[in-house]
Amino acid sequence: MINQLILIFASCIGAVATYVLHKNGLSVVVASCVIGLVGALVGHLLNFPNLALVVFAGTFVGMTSASIGSIGLVAVGGLVCGIIYILSLKIFVGFGGKLGTTAFLSTLLVWGIFYLVRKGIG
Repeated sequence: MINQLILIFASCIGAVATYVLHKNGLSVVVASCVIGLVGALVGHLLNFPNLALVVFAGTFVGMTSASIGSIGLVAVGGLVCGIIYILSLKIFVGFGGKLGTTAFLSTLLVWGIFYLVRKGIG
């Protein structure tokens, strides 16, 4: 349970850190690479490979949300990304694109709910 909470918050940190680096002048790709590298190093040092993966998935949320959302939406998207990552650990093992798909789903879900609430539909 503790490891799952760590993964959820690591995804959120990856998303927010990427967003902040991008807003401070780095391209989204470079921001994602920097945070992904830090996540990989920390995951390796702690012998926690899923940490590196979920941080990198979180950076994808930060990349896609930088132009359409606020830091709060990015943080929520990162949390949702971590939850979806944990729920999908046992499925589609070995298939490519899982991290990007997870980030896309979480971003779409959070942005969609925000849009509906803002429009008064939700």
